[in-house]
Amino acid sequence: MTQFPLSWSNAQRFCRTEYTDLATAENKEEMQELVDAGRRWYGGHLWIGLYDDIHSWRWSMDEEGYYDAGGAEFRMWGASEPSNGNEKCALMFLAGTWHDISCQTKAPFVCYNAGASPRFIVVSEVRTWPEAQSYCREHYTDLASVRNNSDNNQIKDLLSAEYTWIGLYRDSWKWSDRSPVSFTNWRNGKPGGLPCVLTHKGQWEDRRCDIKLFFVCQTVSVKQRVMRMKLTGKDSTLNLDDATDAILQQLSRLLDNSGLSENMRLSWRKRPDGKTLYLQAKDKDEEQKDTTCHVK
Repeated sequence: MTQFPLSWSNAQRFCRTEYTDLATAENKEEMQELVDAGRRWYGGHLWIGLYDDIHSWRWSMDEEGYYDAGGAEFRMWGASEPSNGNEKCALMFLAGTWHDISCQTKAPFVCYNAGASPRFIVVSEVRTWPEAQSYCREHYTDLASVRNNSDNNQIKDLLSAEYTWIGLYRDSWKWSDRSPVSFTNWRNGKPGGLPCVLTHKGQWEDRRCDIKLFFVCQTVSVKQRVMRMKLTGKDSTLNLDDATDAILQQLSRLLDNSGLSENMRLSWRKRPDGKTLYLQAKDKDEEQKDTTCHVK
């Protein structure tokens, strides 16, 4: 814990610079360790790494190839929307603008059917957003995604109710270090609608992020592994220095597709002569490129 109070964002920045990140607690045991660490210095309110990600809006339907470039980020929010807080699901109003509201509100909804004749279907029965999602996935493809003005206008022309669910929702609480939120310990059983979290005597309370509080950082040891790679190539005129970035990008994409990119970082380790890659003759018909990839 530090000797000076900061806002949540500045506390996060400090922890990431001086240590690893703001403190995370994934179970009761880790929460108790965090409380014990704080008590050594201070018995009051302490920032921890939990926060409500107000920029995490995403679509229920995650079909590969369905969204063109920028299509998944298309938005048609009304004035002063989204208001965030506990409002984590999106409705479309008759005018075609979107508003965020509690996901437990009951409203008609728009499904999307990706069959031989793709189309939007309005279901007039009122349901909560999770209930509407389940219905659309059972009877059609999913809740409707809106990728552009054309989609928005098509759905708007189908509406008859004042407001109707679409497939946009917010992936809410997250840890600063991207650890999954598998454990909660809210003082009143649930958050009250503010985006940053403190702990007081082991219980969590949400607060405005600009309040200055003491905070707890964590340090996570990083394991490093060095791997040697041999890459075969037929073109002996290839500029090896130019190839390093391309190879590293390909390896990074493989990690990303395997879901490992958040936990690993790749970098090249240069040889004593300053080179990263070098050619090693194998026989008359083939050469091998030998290099070292530094994995964290």
